[in-house]
Amino acid sequence: MVPVIGNTLYSSNSHVLIQGLKASAAIIKCPLKRLEKSVPVFVRQTINILKEIGTTESEVAQTALKSLATIVRDKSNAEVKEKDLVYLLELLAPDLEEPGRQATVFAILRAIVARKFIVPEIYDLMERVSEVMVTNQSPQVQELCRSVLLQFLLDYPQGKGRLRTTMSFLAKNTTYTYEGGRVSVLELLSAIVSKFEESLIGDYADLLFVALVMVIANDDSTKCREMAAEIVKGLFLRLDVDHRQLLVSHLRSWAGQSEKPQLIRVAAQVYGIILDALQADATTYLSVVIGDLNTNILRSAEQLTDDGEEQMDVDAQWQVSYHLLSVLGKVIHISSDVATQPQKLPWTAIVAHLLFPHAWVRMAAARLLGQLFSMLPVAAQPLEGYPTTSPLAGLDLKEIADKHATQLKSSHLSSTLGLQIVKNLFYIGKCFCAAKGPNSQPIDDVEVESDGEGDTEEGESEHEEVHGHNPLAWLFSKLSFQIRSAYISRRSRSVNNVGSLPEHG
Repeated sequence: MVPVIGNTLYSSNSHVLIQGLKASAAIIKCPLKRLEKSVPVFVRQTINILKEIGTTESEVAQTALKSLATIVRDKSNAEVKEKDLVYLLELLAPDLEEPGRQATVFAILRAIVARKFIVPEIYDLMERVSEVMVTNQSPQVQELCRSVLLQFLLDYPQGKGRLRTTMSFLAKNTTYTYEGGRVSVLELLSAIVSKFEESLIGDYADLLFVALVMVIANDDSTKCREMAAEIVKGLFLRLDVDHRQLLVSHLRSWAGQSEKPQLIRVAAQVYGIILDALQADATTYLSVVIGDLNTNILRSAEQLTDDGEEQMDVDAQWQVSYHLLSVLGKVIHISSDVATQPQKLPWTAIVAHLLFPHAWVRMAAARLLGQLFSMLPVAAQPLEGYPTTSPLAGLDLKEIADKHATQLKSSHLSSTLGLQIVKNLFYIGKCFCAAKGPNSQPIDDVEVESDGEGDTEEGESEHEEVHGHNPLAWLFSKLSFQIRSAYISRRSRSVNNVGSLPEHG
């Protein structure tokens, strides 16, 4: 049977050729003794058929390429002469961007790369493949390009200059115009970071890190930003101590750019990514991270103005403050001792952010206080304030409770933030309960009747004076008046809405 199939490859009839080529690809999977001598004949004659046709457009040529790809891939003794390989690569190059013939092109390319056939022309063709990987908008084609290119980078000799050029090309195209191209580049970078040797990763860590951080900072695609963050995690995990320290030095430099909030923001974001990646192993860098976070949180607090609880601004420069506070929460999660050590974190500045004019910053500040309260036993606040040996030193629980209560009145309050505020107030309430004020009196001693919306503010002020020395009574009084005010306001709106309905005669 093997000689018969071989003879069909010499036919001048296209239908016979097509069937013979398909049969030659199918039979090589069979354990036949005569195949070992016939395989070189199949390869040589298939290439001769392609040379006679001269193009890849015909069905015979496409079938010949598919059969050749199968034979080269599956049979180790299927050798291709250098001149024939050069001819094949030149024949395939124009079809890289031809939708109808791309599958065949990449099938033969994968077979060639898998066998590690080396000629200078294959390096040139892979540069074309890199470009197609970025510019082609078909996800399937991009996947084929990435697969071939990754195998080529892993298996073929890459001089330092050539590999540097490839890495620079990938880094540059993380900012490609179209999202599909950027995603394709990031997919390949993810594979490179996970599969390259650590020494090579270290050589290009700086180049890749800066490119990825710029994606995190500037890309308008959520998908690209998330992919870049995951690659940064993988990159940091693959690096040795010296290279990690180099990247952290970049972040320190950016975090110190007080006149460039965007750099501070991205430094905080990447600090958070590194902490997520390293977890317990991040303790080496905690002192550096905490120092940069504290400095910028204090600066952020100094820039705050008290414009009232309803002066929310979605366009405010909230991202810097939000990321700083969020990363500080990750620091506490990794090392809880940081929160409970006196003077270690700027808690007064964190409290100042409770009324920041953006809900996300408020949420981050409230969560941080919740983390602190969850680690501390209930303790009454002394009249002169907490001692310097306490984590609560410099904090006024009544002020914190007041800010939390003010947040509860906001129309921008979310259910998540509301729940966190209630948890914090519960802890503060237990601390107030532990207080032994000289003029403490039961909470129910004073009852204020209020039938109008305007009376509540006066009543609240009156209760603050009455319960000035009983913080728990003050807290209950304040919250009860807020509830009363909210109820009256809602009832008034309901009455007005009913009154505005049209009458029907």
